[in-house]
Amino acid sequence: MSELQPGSSIHRYEIIKVLGSGAFGVVYLVRHKSLDYQVVIKEYLPRTLAHRVQGKVVPLQANVETIFEQSLLRFKQECETLLTLNHPNIVYVYDCFYDGGTAYMVMHKESGNTLWESYAEQVQQQQRALAWRQLQPIMPGVLSGLQYMHERELIHRDIKPGNIFLRAGQRIHPLLIDFGAVKVGKGFSSAYAQNTPVYAALEQDYDIHPIGPWTDVHAIGVMLTELLTGQRPLSAYERQQQVAAGVTDPIVTIIDEIAAREGAQLAQALLHATQLHPQQRLQTIEQLQRALTH
Repeated sequence: MSELQPGSSIHRYEIIKVLGSGAFGVVYLVRHKSLDYQVVIKEYLPRTLAHRVQGKVVPLQANVETIFEQSLLRFKQECETLLTLNHPNIVYVYDCFYDGGTAYMVMHKESGNTLWESYAEQVQQQQRALAWRQLQPIMPGVLSGLQYMHERELIHRDIKPGNIFLRAGQRIHPLLIDFGAVKVGKGFSSAYAQNTPVYAALEQDYDIHPIGPWTDVHAIGVMLTELLTGQRPLSAYERQQQVAAGVTDPIVTIIDEIAAREGAQLAQALLHATQLHPQQRLQTIEQLQRALTH
């Protein structure tokens, strides 16, 4: 077991419990040992590349050492980037530190759940997907956070329901979280960048088209399509293969269901957001916002 255990210490903090773990890291609830407040710490610990040996995170094998180091550098860049951001719809990062062969990100402790958890709960309890009236109040905050990033030439590249956190309270307050795939500046993608294939745009699979705001637009469009229908679209790569074989893009059939249930305007917005080729897609968050509201 590579996760830090409750009661152990890292830097100024004591581990309370593991909140979750994924392919690229572990998230802990921790307590500041001298000031006695709680925060959340995200540790870079990619399970396919590294493990903990005698308190130090090391690559699993020599042949993955370069990938491990490159990914660790991106994690550090992610943390340092988040330290520069101050927006009500982006998770607040207090600090970054490096210890035991890896890096750590210190974040504000939030109460609530992710958009994916809210969706899954409704599906389980009511056997139906979300309606646009449920998603509509969430989107302005999500789009505002993305617009703020794009103005600073930062592209999230991993927008999905699991990376949108809904803060508990009387008013809906979404937060963008998990910036492990963030890209700084304009241009093409980089090797080993994490993403979630179903939401990832075609340009994230092929280094033919530049990454840009339109990349996050695609992810938003696919995400809304899935949450509104309960159907997970094929990945952009799989869709492209079908189109190349002379078949209509399969996402069109799913969006047709949205047109019947929610109206043609919303369906058209999602169709334009999820176009395979970036040049044919809505280009900016502002364009997407207009399409969703007019």
